[in-house]
Amino acid sequence: MSDDKRTPEQIQDDLARTRQELAGSVDELSSMLDPREQIKEARSSLKAAVGRTGESARHAAKGAEAKAQSLLDDAKGGDPRAIGIVGAGAAALALLVTVVARRSR
Repeated sequence: MSDDKRTPEQIQDDLARTRQELAGSVDELSSMLDPREQIKEARSSLKAAVGRTGESARHAAKGAEAKAQSLLDDAKGGDPRAIGIVGAGAAALALLVTVVARRSR
């Protein structure tokens, strides 16, 4: 350190700058470790995840609706496979309604 050619003012400026940087780092760490900030961040992440899940569910529902409509159109057009699937679905639904009705008595 004896070969340091800085003036006392330069050393004081460096120390002041270092203190300021350290204070900023401490403030940033304090903010990151604050439970309220962590809860706020968790809420934000959860809202984003729920939004993505909801959008995915809506997309899947629209796809299922389109497939069901296509199947019904095929059944109306006389496609024996489609008629069988629609008939089996109707029979399963009727069976389910009957079972639920009997259990609720």
